[in-house]
Amino acid sequence: MKNSKVIALIAIGVAFLTVCLICIPQIFGNDYEVSVYSPVSVTPPPENVSAPDEVSKPQNLNSLSLAIEYIIENKASLETSFNSRIDKDFLSLMAEKIGDEAVESLANALENGKVKSEDLLKIIGYSEKALLSLIDNDLNRTTILENTENGVTDLVFVGDVSFSDGYSVMNYYNKRAKGAEGLVSEEVLGILRSATVAMANNEFTLTTRGKPIPNKIWTFRGKPENVSIYHEMGIDIVGLANNHAFDYGPDSLTDTLATLDGAGIARLGAGENLEEAKAPYFYIVNGIKIAIVAGSAIDPYSTRGARENQSGVFQIFDTVSMSREITAAKEKADYVIAYVHWGIENTTNLTGGQKSMGKAFVDAGADVVIGMHSHCMQGVEYYKGKLIVYSLGNFTFSSHDLTCSMLKTSITPDGEIKNVYYPMMQKDNFTYINSGEAGKSQFELLKSLLINTEISDDYVVTEIN
Repeated sequence: MKNSKVIALIAIGVAFLTVCLICIPQIFGNDYEVSVYSPVSVTPPPENVSAPDEVSKPQNLNSLSLAIEYIIENKASLETSFNSRIDKDFLSLMAEKIGDEAVESLANALENGKVKSEDLLKIIGYSEKALLSLIDNDLNRTTILENTENGVTDLVFVGDVSFSDGYSVMNYYNKRAKGAEGLVSEEVLGILRSATVAMANNEFTLTTRGKPIPNKIWTFRGKPENVSIYHEMGIDIVGLANNHAFDYGPDSLTDTLATLDGAGIARLGAGENLEEAKAPYFYIVNGIKIAIVAGSAIDPYSTRGARENQSGVFQIFDTVSMSREITAAKEKADYVIAYVHWGIENTTNLTGGQKSMGKAFVDAGADVVIGMHSHCMQGVEYYKGKLIVYSLGNFTFSSHDLTCSMLKTSITPDGEIKNVYYPMMQKDNFTYINSGEAGKSQFELLKSLLINTEISDDYVVTEIN
């Protein structure tokens, strides 16, 4: 009997050992793969075998925290200016400012190898410079805009504007009683209103105070409520670096600054001191950061230049001062627009100063240089692949019939710049695109003013290599 029990136990033991030898490799032969930083994912267990109850993972670790850990461990594969700053706080702030998905996308990208700063826009939706501005809350004189549907940033620029009372523009505005449509064609207004950012040169004061500057032939002053016409036109920002921003003295400039601020119209090129006058204005849109810098090389005598403790305009009678500001702006922004008052009135001829300044500003980092002051259209040139428009001319400024123009600079999601240069006319205090048979002579004039540049029938300007 005892022998039978022993034999039975031995048989059971052998059977159990056999089953173990057969089944254990099947159960434990497959590795359970866990993503380095993503939420835990497990390869399917073998058929008819239950998976383990738990897969080991750090406690309280979600996909964002996993991504943060992975980026910190692999930051050597990042080629950006902020590598030394990468820690949990930096990445958590990044998630707070632009979303968890951006951090997780960066971790995903690092899994595939090195990531350069120029790759960030496609990976996280923001360029390095735009990202750092948001993280550091470096948003002084900055407007953050909603992204456009197609990801294209359209910047539209027009020239000289005056809503000065007692002169022809406001006389016709009031007489026609059509609002902005009484001064500008619907086609032009449509381009301005649909632009991501639209800019004009504010060449008058918005004030009821002050006295005209002595010995100055033309001085311009409009009631503060005239600023509403900018809203009608779709203008977002104005330049004040010109020879009429100080026409009625210090009070007139102070009032102009306050009126524009109160109306929500961004401004640059003049201020209560030099620091304010020379400061760029920034936009963040479609994940990129754009800077605009404005300066005036006109009238050092009756238009006061800003100083450390003195209001006035940003005067740039040498190339160094403006170039310095352009370079500083380029350190913070992906694209820089230089908006300049220069040259001689009522002529298409360029001065040597315009040519040398324009090229110096490109060398300093400007992606587009836009000029005005001549009250008529002037030449267009490419230099080192960057566009220089020497004068847009008037937009809505006087009763004279003059050629003028409008520039639309479009920045694509791939970073390419497309420039469209519209030939326009200011005639009978009405501004319109001069096309068709009526615009042939102006189109031919425009072509004659082009320097190493060609223009298509739909006004796209490109460089001739």
